[in-house]
Amino acid sequence: MASSSCSRLGTIVRRSSCSIIGRRKHSPPSSSLLIQCRRQSAILNRRPPHHHHYDSASTQIRSILLFGDNGQQFDKRRPWHNPNFMKDDPPDQVEAWLISLLKSVSNDIHTEYSPNNPPVSFDGNKFMLDSRIYLRVLEAYARAAKHYSGAPQKAEYWVNHSIRHYENARSLFESKYRIKFGSELMQSNQTQQSAAAAIVHGLQPDVEFYNSVIECWANSKEQISIPRSATWLSKLEADCSTNNPLLLQPNARSYDLYLNSVSRGIGKNSKVHLERAEEAERILQYRLSSDAPTSIRPTTESYNYVLRAYTRCRKERSIAGKVMTLVREMEQIQKEAVMNGGHDVDNWKINVVPNTKTYTMAMDAWIIKAGIKSAAWRSEKIARNNKLKQKGLMQQSESDDGSSSTSKDDDDDGTKELEFAKSILQYITALEAVGQADVRASVVGYNTLLTGYARLANELRPDIPLIAEQLLNEMIDASEDRNTYPDVTSFNAVIKAWGKAKKLNSAARCEYWLHKMINENRPREGYTQQTTPIAQPDASTYNLVMDAWMNMDNPDAARVQDLLLEMKASDTVSPNSESYSKVIRAWLKDELLNQLGVQGSSVERAWANLDELMSLEAQGDVGPAPELFTSILKTAARSEGRGENLLAVAQESFWAKRNRSRFNVDQIDFVFLLEIGMKVLVGEERDKFMVDLIRQCSKDGFVSKRFVREAVRGPVHEEWPEEERVRIVQLLFGEEDEAVGFSFPSSWSRNVHKHDQPSAKDLMHVY
Repeated sequence: MASSSCSRLGTIVRRSSCSIIGRRKHSPPSSSLLIQCRRQSAILNRRPPHHHHYDSASTQIRSILLFGDNGQQFDKRRPWHNPNFMKDDPPDQVEAWLISLLKSVSNDIHTEYSPNNPPVSFDGNKFMLDSRIYLRVLEAYARAAKHYSGAPQKAEYWVNHSIRHYENARSLFESKYRIKFGSELMQSNQTQQSAAAAIVHGLQPDVEFYNSVIECWANSKEQISIPRSATWLSKLEADCSTNNPLLLQPNARSYDLYLNSVSRGIGKNSKVHLERAEEAERILQYRLSSDAPTSIRPTTESYNYVLRAYTRCRKERSIAGKVMTLVREMEQIQKEAVMNGGHDVDNWKINVVPNTKTYTMAMDAWIIKAGIKSAAWRSEKIARNNKLKQKGLMQQSESDDGSSSTSKDDDDDGTKELEFAKSILQYITALEAVGQADVRASVVGYNTLLTGYARLANELRPDIPLIAEQLLNEMIDASEDRNTYPDVTSFNAVIKAWGKAKKLNSAARCEYWLHKMINENRPREGYTQQTTPIAQPDASTYNLVMDAWMNMDNPDAARVQDLLLEMKASDTVSPNSESYSKVIRAWLKDELLNQLGVQGSSVERAWANLDELMSLEAQGDVGPAPELFTSILKTAARSEGRGENLLAVAQESFWAKRNRSRFNVDQIDFVFLLEIGMKVLVGEERDKFMVDLIRQCSKDGFVSKRFVREAVRGPVHEEWPEEERVRIVQLLFGEEDEAVGFSFPSSWSRNVHKHDQPSAKDLMHVY
């Protein structure tokens, strides 16, 4: 019966894993398939703890301390039975200890160690190994998986090694005693055979081995982590039908670790995120079904993993309803647990209680829906207003800051959903007030609501930043509650809301909050210090203020540059790559919008910042993005300026990208540089520049259709006369062959898509 139960359970989970890997939807498991899966969970008795220090260079294990539990002492020859054994050591050191131990035992029993031939002996005096030696290594890799590259692969290797070790021991037992291990074993009264069987049993991996591998993958950032987690969970379920089901039956932690992996939101495919969330909910509902073993009943964390999976679906309106359904289900289970008074059958229900994390994710779900509705509402309003303006029928009044005031529909602009999120925060506060365990208002909940305001803020909703400010001030005034005192995320959300509002005073309000974070200290009750400063700004804070100045109708690039200088002079915050990128884009935007000044000067400032960013890249902290080089070239080409300073900057940027950076130039870089050279230079200098550039372009294989057309058309805002066009064609591309016509060598365009490769038609004057 146990074998049949495990095999059917394995079928269901394998189907579940296939639905994730293959992105196919399956219906929840039917009760008819799983009716045989009910059985009592086995509780494995842990061996009492031991401890030791091990010298990996030595072939002996030296036990320094004896550990006991409840007054007992345990075998000092097996210090690895202590769960804290080498717990603080890095996984590679624990692995080195294990390898040395395996080699040492091999020498003791006069065999040569190899991964395919792990040591096995039934001499109890010489052979003290058991499966715990592998579990210590697996646990070490599970703890370090977030920061240790290759940890999951290492864990897979060692769990397979442990399985191979057990199989070798079982094969040796069956060949020596001529019986199948685990069949007539219990009928035997032979002491020697019983001792050998105990050694084999001690080498058998249990469910925690598989759980450690699943945990490694669950903590990994690799794209394959979810299918690999599914594979090991399915393997665990399948192996329980062929090995000892009491040791290998999946437990609640097995499924929770897998749900953790599914809910992490790895990747950017929104469709895949939704499929993973639905898969997580199907597994949760199976664990709740009457056909599932009681050992896998869900806990609060089980539900929270499913809720987290749904909140990863940032483009789905429907998740708010799905999340609230699960939260109400948790509350119903909690109510039943209280009403039943801890009845044995429903004992698991006392472990399902909504906590702060639960309700905070419910807030987030409503905010996601609010943001989606708000974005759609804004697009519709802007399109309608533009249409009315074109027809001269705009009847909306202009507000003092120049933005049009529009009436908002609470059913469409996301306000109603945001109010739902706010009511959940109030509910959390009420539950805390009545002493509800594990539920309390925290800065995370307030920040979730603040980020919701920031998401709804736009130029048509000038009221949103004021509401966000009011909430932030309430958090600051509640100085007696450390849990709700604002952090840097709180301030950043308010600054972001002001920046998106695009009012005349938006950038000034952002500066106000930035200066408040820098300069203000205030007393806070309950701290030993007399004053505790408000959260200091980070790079994201400065970057948001930069955005506010850039998004103004009349952007202030000089102020954006000043903010970068403030960061560089600060002792608490340093600019990142995004900071430099914003300054560069601010100057490029200034070049195109403020053409009355010294033309080309803003492009020069942009290049100076990019050059500095490249110099800092060697330190490893910051580095440029490839589009910054192209943006400088494009802006120089579109600028009204025709001074040689534009060409000098463009050439420096082009050759820096080609020779100094880790990026490669592309076909559009050659086009922009060609346009700049043609508009700045004249006469022989222009001819020489164009000839040199076409040689370099053909050598690099980037001669494109657009490059040829721009060359034969002439400078921007001008066109070559017909005789000049003919001369340029002959100068750059040579004489046309009267027999076969003109054709471009294929090597000239080897790095260009076939649809963008030039032909003879591109040499014509008009296109």
